[in-house]
Amino acid sequence: MLTQLRKNASGFIAQIFIGLLVLSFAVWGINDIFTPTVDTAVAEVGGEEIAGDLFLFEYRRELNRRSGDFGRQLSLNEGQALGFDQLVLNQMIGRKALDVTARNLGLAAGEDLVIEDIRNDPVFQGPTGEFDRETFQQTLFANGVSEAFLVADRQRYITRQQLVEAVRAGVAVPDGLAREMYSIINERRTARYLVITPDLVEPPGIPDQEALESFYAVRADALFRQPEYRRFSFVVMTPETVAQSIEIPEAELEDEYALRKAEFDRVERRTIEQIAYDTLDAAQAARASLNEGKTFLALADARGLSAADYQLGTLTKNEMFSASIADAAFTLEEGAVSEPVEGPLGWVLLRVAQIIPAVESTFEGVREQLRTELATDRAYDELFDLANQIEDARAGGAPLADAAQVLGLTPTQVAAVTATGLGRDGRPADNLPADLDILAAAYDADIGTEAPMGELADGSFYWVEVDDISPARTQPLEEVRAAAITAWQDEQRQIALSRLAADLTERLNAGEPMDAVADDLGRAPLETPELRRGMSNETFSTTAVDNLFSVQEGEATYGPVSFGDSVVVMQASDVISGDALAADDAYTAFTDTLQTALSDDLMAQYVSAVRDQLGVEINQRAVTYVIGGDTQL
Repeated sequence: MLTQLRKNASGFIAQIFIGLLVLSFAVWGINDIFTPTVDTAVAEVGGEEIAGDLFLFEYRRELNRRSGDFGRQLSLNEGQALGFDQLVLNQMIGRKALDVTARNLGLAAGEDLVIEDIRNDPVFQGPTGEFDRETFQQTLFANGVSEAFLVADRQRYITRQQLVEAVRAGVAVPDGLAREMYSIINERRTARYLVITPDLVEPPGIPDQEALESFYAVRADALFRQPEYRRFSFVVMTPETVAQSIEIPEAELEDEYALRKAEFDRVERRTIEQIAYDTLDAAQAARASLNEGKTFLALADARGLSAADYQLGTLTKNEMFSASIADAAFTLEEGAVSEPVEGPLGWVLLRVAQIIPAVESTFEGVREQLRTELATDRAYDELFDLANQIEDARAGGAPLADAAQVLGLTPTQVAAVTATGLGRDGRPADNLPADLDILAAAYDADIGTEAPMGELADGSFYWVEVDDISPARTQPLEEVRAAAITAWQDEQRQIALSRLAADLTERLNAGEPMDAVADDLGRAPLETPELRRGMSNETFSTTAVDNLFSVQEGEATYGPVSFGDSVVVMQASDVISGDALAADDAYTAFTDTLQTALSDDLMAQYVSAVRDQLGVEINQRAVTYVIGGDTQL
């Protein structure tokens, strides 16, 4: 079977590594990896386990994908706090439920079908569009996947797909429903409108005490509620801080350099280009044409190769996959082209575009790097013992500042901040700790209590001490009287503006012409462009557009503008049915999308049903253990 694979390769691994599969991830996915980290089952579906190492692999992959949204790499524990571990676990349980159901139904994928599917996988194809054995092996090796796994997992995928396609096969969207939805969604409207601005209503005066107190009683918690503020200090002891005080003997640095010299030496690298030929005769003919003035680029163009197809990159000799090709490439002069060289996939011509010479390191050149690395490694060993010295001082009643002084550390003082790190001015405090675990610890502690020592993800230890707590409160009216009066006036002005808009709308719906209504305000009516459901722009808020689509042609309504305090009064002048705008290709795309959505919904319900039927047991303690929590199994 694997001999056939060496000839020519498929969808599933491609979907894993280049992200082609984006729909119904609960159905698809990888089901095994080579390098296990733990052997703990995180769930059982229908009597079959989901291994902890597989879960960790999928979980890391999901975190890598999600980290782009946060602008930084999420840690395993951060992902767990955000619920991504449960998302991944539920996806894997869904796939396992389908695997078990398919097997119970007697579904299977034959070996020939699996091999043919792998053979046609674009991710393993070379420049000629055929299966490339070297690319195949490099891809599997780089991702820790064996050929045996590839075949077995692809077989599970194809089997599962038979079940999925059977479930989806009967889904059909009634044409009447599709057309009605298309017509409603694509309906467009135009309107004549007036913008009613706050200057058109009488400005409100100063409220009397009773009106102000009534307003305050209703609005105080929403407008004048202050969050809790805490002032605290913290100390962080990092491995880097400890490392600064650790001396590494010169002899030890020299021994370390001698042991690791090869790591610091820069070996020769070459920028290599390669064109493959099916036969020796073809390669020799191409090489001969170079002697006649043809360029290497012209040879590549003749083969229909892009730069990405024939440029291997800048590599060391050991980074090249084929030893015979590496030997040939690293004997050429810069700019020279080799004679035909036999490689694993046939005959090739090589060109060395650039040679970057080897550079031998010196002890003095890497001495400081070695000292930092060795001192930091040693600091991790000493960190806990040093932290205990601070703990002992605190246990003896010393305040944090005095306890930290034992190791020459100085606490950082943080001014009053909310639980989200905002100061009284609404901005983040300048000396707020970068790690939010410290802020959370400050909000878990109390004044006068010894908060427990904490540990950060990088191995650092920290301590917090709360200096002051200002409880959350609603400011009394006496403190916010001026702000309350302004807020009351703003609300009264908005009420008057809405009342005016409602009166104008009533006049329009009673049959009075828009021009006459506008003339009374000293305004001229304006015309909207074509508006669609759910859209908005600077003038028309989503609420205003929704209101416009709720009335009939010729009827009037009103709603807020998108920005500011004005109100827009609108009279629908033209209603354009979605059917009138429908093009055949647009409607076909819409029905395809609708059918996919219904199919996905049906598939999700089916997965839920088979999960319930098979029975699912989740070992949450194992999940926490695999991710790296403190739970002991």
